[in-house]
Amino acid sequence: MKKLLYLSTISLLLTLTGCVSFVPAGPIGDPAQHATTTQARAAMVEDVVITDSKVKDALRKTLSAQFTEQLARRVERGEYFEEVISFPATLGEKDVALKFTFTSLKAKRTPHPAYFPGALLTLTVWIWVNGPIYVDKYDLAGNLQIVDAQGKLLSSSEQAVKLNQNTGLWDNDYFNTSLGTDQLNQLVEQLLQDATHKLAKP
Repeated sequence: MKKLLYLSTISLLLTLTGCVSFVPAGPIGDPAQHATTTQARAAMVEDVVITDSKVKDALRKTLSAQFTEQLARRVERGEYFEEVISFPATLGEKDVALKFTFTSLKAKRTPHPAYFPGALLTLTVWIWVNGPIYVDKYDLAGNLQIVDAQGKLLSSSEQAVKLNQNTGLWDNDYFNTSLGTDQLNQLVEQLLQDATHKLAKP
């Protein structure tokens, strides 16, 4: 029922306005593969910061808590570090803290410019052969800072995922109620891979 309501709302907004904006909310899942190198120290994921001004305060607070928990699990499952600890544990001399900041969580679904003429000219054959109906536009960005127990910056990374993705009736994202999950996870993986690669061994 919730899925039907979600899809009905999306369809109505697209009909009335021609587009709908949304915030990719995950979930941030486990990595596809383990890190190539595991750092011999513990790591703590600090509270995630979301600075995108388009994200409302209530949603910002909810996503910050969810992302913090999900990222801690992803870092642990990815085996980037020997151990992942959480508050109230404290960092040891060689341990590090991971500070994630998401500066842009913008996404928008718009009708594909060829959809209406294509569907009309082909008597809806366009739709059934998976011609693009929507264009899903993503503008995601963030940074990761890795600091030691004293707050000294050891490594950092800034990454972005910007793309326009065509979506047809038979594509997985057409009925996806968690749009942007793959793109958000791609951004997270880019940040982790880059920042940990730059981090010197203890």
